[in-house]
Amino acid sequence: MRFFVGVCALLALPFAVWSVLAPAAAADEPDAVKLIFESEHLSNIEQGDQVEYKATRSVTNQDLLGLPYSDEITLKVVGAEAAGKKDVHLQIYTGERARDLQKMAGMSINPVFVLYMDQAVNTFSQLAGGKRAYLKRVFSMALKDKAEIKPVKVQYKGKPIDAYRISITPYADDKAAAKMEGWDKSKFVFVVSKQVPGEIVDLHSTFSNPSVGNLTLQDRITLPGVEGVQ
Repeated sequence: MRFFVGVCALLALPFAVWSVLAPAAAADEPDAVKLIFESEHLSNIEQGDQVEYKATRSVTNQDLLGLPYSDEITLKVVGAEAAGKKDVHLQIYTGERARDLQKMAGMSINPVFVLYMDQAVNTFSQLAGGKRAYLKRVFSMALKDKAEIKPVKVQYKGKPIDAYRISITPYADDKAAAKMEGWDKSKFVFVVSKQVPGEIVDLHSTFSNPSVGNLTLQDRITLPGVEGVQ
């Protein structure tokens, strides 16, 4: 078994590699493709504003899965362009864990989605094996075809807000699931809301392996001030 050790490399760009090929649902229907890939998440963040996310990792076995951590991710809007697009700086982590500052122009979609999905696939690849390109394609198609979406209520800064919870288990029924060394039931959850800056409420990966000591690794990116997320 290829256990994950340390912090995997994170790739914030390009968003286009995550795009799925099918059209989104009708305008009045919740749809994972539309909510994640086709929304203007940055429209409610003004120039000069920034959003700070809490990033955490927890593990059940540090010897096999590496150390837990708690850190920050900061998204700052540094410029506004025509048609509502924004220039942004994304700082991934702090201190010794910090990545190079990502500078992106003409964005409408929150790049933290890309960061989360890349991290999810990188981590799954290191735990279960498999080529990233294949795992990324399966992940994207699960968002298009297999996502479970339901409206939820969460608390943000003490007030109730409306959100959508999108969950997928992309590898559970995959043709290569038997080769994934027990990690195929890993689950990924997106909680999004237009009532929070950047529209990301909570992004949560649960990598679980019941076949070897009930191993679990959880990665989470959460907007501070949010409570009641399931």
